[in-house]
Amino acid sequence: MAEIRSREQEPVPGITYSEIHIPDESILGTGTFITVLEEGAFGKKNPIISSVMNEPVFVLILSLNIAIASATAMIGKSQNTPPLDRKVFNIPKNIDSTGVLSFEVSFKDWDIIGIDLNGKKLANAE
Repeated sequence: MAEIRSREQEPVPGITYSEIHIPDESILGTGTFITVLEEGAFGKKNPIISSVMNEPVFVLILSLNIAIASATAMIGKSQNTPPLDRKVFNIPKNIDSTGVLSFEVSFKDWDIIGIDLNGKKLANAE
């Protein structure tokens, strides 16, 4: 089947772009979601919410909160129903919040399997 790849420039203040990649359109619950923050945005805006939606078949929300040093990812099929999976990850307290930050959420079979920050895996908080 065909892949899905969609990139949105400046979807909300503080985000340079977000991009969803699903390798096989017949398996919507498997892929990656990248959010790249504007330089210095993490220190100015809190929390930052990045999302991709195609209801009623897919929704992924990433909430980034530097005040409590956490990244929360939720995946499901609709905003009006409980998520199929939700995981919280620790953002290192010593990150340089003044630079460009890239968060990549990986998911497989409707489960959040991890978040990378600038290519490094974040530790699970739960």
